[in-house]
Amino acid sequence: MFNPNRNVFRKESLERLSSPERLDQLMQVVRPKTWIPLAALGGLLTIGLGWSIFGRIPMTVAGQGVLIYPRRVTSLQSPSAGQLQNLRIKVGDVVKKGDVIATIDQPELKKQLQQQQAKLTELLAQGEDANQLQQQRIASETTSIEQQRRNLTQRIANAEELTPVLKDKGLTSLEVQRQNLQQRLRDAQALKPVLKERLDNRRQLYKDQYVTEDLVLQAEQQYLDQNAQIANIQAQLKELDTREAEAQRSYLENLSLIAELRSQLRELDSRQTSVAQQTFEANLSRKNQINELQRAIAQLTLQLKNQSQIVSPYSGRVLEVSAVDGQLVSMGLRVGVIAAENESGSLEGITYFSIGDGKKVKPGMQIQITPQTVKRERFGGIIAKVKSVSPFPVTQAGAVALLGNEELVKGLSAQGPMLEITAELQPGAGNFSGYEWSSSKGPDLKITPGTTTIARVVVEERAPITFLLPILRSYTGVY
Repeated sequence: MFNPNRNVFRKESLERLSSPERLDQLMQVVRPKTWIPLAALGGLLTIGLGWSIFGRIPMTVAGQGVLIYPRRVTSLQSPSAGQLQNLRIKVGDVVKKGDVIATIDQPELKKQLQQQQAKLTELLAQGEDANQLQQQRIASETTSIEQQRRNLTQRIANAEELTPVLKDKGLTSLEVQRQNLQQRLRDAQALKPVLKERLDNRRQLYKDQYVTEDLVLQAEQQYLDQNAQIANIQAQLKELDTREAEAQRSYLENLSLIAELRSQLRELDSRQTSVAQQTFEANLSRKNQINELQRAIAQLTLQLKNQSQIVSPYSGRVLEVSAVDGQLVSMGLRVGVIAAENESGSLEGITYFSIGDGKKVKPGMQIQITPQTVKRERFGGIIAKVKSVSPFPVTQAGAVALLGNEELVKGLSAQGPMLEITAELQPGAGNFSGYEWSSSKGPDLKITPGTTTIARVVVEERAPITFLLPILRSYTGVY
């Protein structure tokens, strides 16, 4: 039990305290060394209080998305009038540039093309027959020309061989005969006056009766024979002139024959050249006709292709189909609408946030987009800027129409209704990827469309104290 008479304090202590000379001294309750941890604790409390009021904690929302090229809406138009056939697209389909999305019946062009093709087939068949006939004619003509050439060549050789004979043996022999006859004529003419004088002398002697009549007749006969010989020689000379003229004519005729034969030989060469020229011209004309038909067929084929096919001018996704098979369409009629990809532009980030988080994101905010193929702890994310925020939740069909992958959309919208946010990636010329990264230069990896991403946006910065006292935030407005 408690004893009230028991002294708790020592006797010496009580005496010192009751001593009257120490009544003016302060009593030491806490030692000086004890104030150091108290001061440190107070400083930490002050710093913590200041940080809780003036410090800021970033509030981040995250979403999943994919990188795509920016798109623009464009119409698919009919290039010609006709009946629509084989419509191959529906809403949500992905088409590539150059894909045939429908065909248009062009019966008139098909008919023209068939007619031209039939003409070409007929012309080719005629060409084969004409080539065979032409080859036969050329062979026959060539054989005839070669035979005539051989004959003419032989005749020319014979005539050229006869030319020196006619000149040397004919004309030269006649010249020798002429010289002989002329010599005989001179001799006969020189003897004639001698015989005439003898005849006259004997006639005188006969008158004087010194000689008989027989001697006179003999002398007269010799004189007449000499005259006859002179006349004969002169006749031979005239005949020789005729023979010389004939020989000269034969020689000239032979030369003329040679010239004529050579002319005929040249005509044969010209004839052979003409046959070759005619063959070439016939082949060229036929070839030109074939080429012209082939050009017409190629032009009609191209025209039929261009006018009978509706081709997508861009790669993209079908947003609307406004025509059906069998419908009659006019030139320029819209048969569909696609969201065309602009592959020449830079990639855009399409990110889907829950409605609560998405409503906190505003255009112009900075967003970090990290491809799921990249480690965020090492490279951070691609710096981007929010370009637009959908005012209403996007439907699954709308997301499929934009992204083109139903399974991907199901994965992105698994948590319920989502808001769609479009972000423009910030380019980085010095980086391998071509984009600016938050923590480094990024990976040595090309960023391609279709890459799935995780995006983070700092939507606000809050004072730490507001987490402890939420009511202060509503009353004071301190953030």
